[in-house]
Amino acid sequence: MEVIEYRVKFRSRKDEFRIYPLGDIHLGTKHCNEKKIRSLVDEIKNDPHALWIGMGDYAELITPKDPRWDVDVIADWVERSNVAESQRKRALGLFSPIKDKCIGLLEGNHEVSIRLHNYQDIYLDLCRDLDVTPLGFSAFVYFKFHRGRNIHSFKGVFRHGAGAPQTEGGIIMNLKKLMDGFEADLYCQGHVHAIKTNTIPILTLNDALKIKARRRVGAISGSWFETYTQGVRASYAEIKGYSPNAIGCPHFVIVPDKERLSVVE
Repeated sequence: MEVIEYRVKFRSRKDEFRIYPLGDIHLGTKHCNEKKIRSLVDEIKNDPHALWIGMGDYAELITPKDPRWDVDVIADWVERSNVAESQRKRALGLFSPIKDKCIGLLEGNHEVSIRLHNYQDIYLDLCRDLDVTPLGFSAFVYFKFHRGRNIHSFKGVFRHGAGAPQTEGGIIMNLKKLMDGFEADLYCQGHVHAIKTNTIPILTLNDALKIKARRRVGAISGSWFETYTQGVRASYAEIKGYSPNAIGCPHFVIVPDKERLSVVE
């Protein structure tokens, strides 16, 4: 697990920051809704208060050695003789316009798999090319928003995640397990291709020994992989009978000067 400090300057007491968790994109399969992820990238690029964090599984990275390999669902632009590298370059092109807004990149299970079985570290190569911080499979991020001498801090926990819960209760419990196991203000997990949020109000003490209300907010970070796509051979998720999933991602909203934190689906 990695730990980083991430500093953000703000000018106005009204400034509102949005943090987008971008992951489970799966570039390289015809089941990836590339049009929608590129639209969000444009929004982030044009929003002066937008930040983002990579949640893993940026590309499909399935090669002929993988039992999930199906040439009929590989995107037309993928080089058949250079599958992983052509997908890495596609991810690099996708993220380059917003690399200066990146908090860091997590490693997903698809990046882990290609590294272990094909000896290609696509994940670290992507981090180097984008010049962003590698966050490993899970990370603490200590956010410090500062305006002059005033500093407002928030702790975040981010991980790609594991498991394959299909019921709403199972997905929520997957998030709750993360929120129960780590002390932080915001939490985010990917992998399960769902969008779910959770807000827990808590009471704490400030430095003046006054009781203060705070929030702990969490999210499952969504996906850009369509389980069911018309006119395309079935994905491995459809073959396994997985439920349809929402395309997109939630985002966190932070108003530093008011120490206000929320999550939006």
